[in-house]
Amino acid sequence: MDFMRILRSLEEFLYEVMTWLVFYPRTFLWTVMRPVEVLEYSRAELRKPEDEQYQATISAPLFLMLSLVISHGVELALRLHPFDHVGRAGQALVGSDQNLIILRSMMFAVFPLMFAMKQVQDAKQPLTRKTLRGPFYGECYPASVFCLVFGIGGSLNLAWPDRHAIGVTIMAAAVVWYVLTQIVWFKRFNDTWRRAVGGAILSFLTASIIVLVIGVGVALTIVS
Repeated sequence: MDFMRILRSLEEFLYEVMTWLVFYPRTFLWTVMRPVEVLEYSRAELRKPEDEQYQATISAPLFLMLSLVISHGVELALRLHPFDHVGRAGQALVGSDQNLIILRSMMFAVFPLMFAMKQVQDAKQPLTRKTLRGPFYGECYPASVFCLVFGIGGSLNLAWPDRHAIGVTIMAAAVVWYVLTQIVWFKRFNDTWRRAVGGAILSFLTASIIVLVIGVGVALTIVS
């Protein structure tokens, strides 16, 4: 019985991983082309029973983690190894691919968190785990695209120091797309474009500062 249970678990795991090959690019293209529609879709999905959610896409937090895995894969393909020369403390923190991806997932999840908190505030709802969950899940979709494209641009900058224009252009495009998406989405919770623009930019800057502070802290730990 135990052996059959293990086989069934492996079956489910294999099927789940194989579906990523279909649904990851589908989710990515849908998010790039129609980000506001994806945000609406995510909100609607969370109203369904748990076993019926996200049948047409990859679930939002998983999409973010897979995007960071792909971004890290690009790093490795470009022969960039962020944890090659770390100190003893750094080995415990980012001494493996798994640890690095987990750390980055926690860092870049700050972006959907900040935008989700702003949505709850604009909707004049109390900030609770329940009211925050829907906006956070939805925000993971555009954040995933942003993190992947921005990360690829940063990797190209490091790998091709004599061709900074390519990497900088990709990173700038990621920022512009992400902020514009948030402005359009925030307009649904605000009565004026001015408030939507201000809220989106403020949330983006707040998240960027938090991620930067965490990154500096991690860097100081790594070199110690």
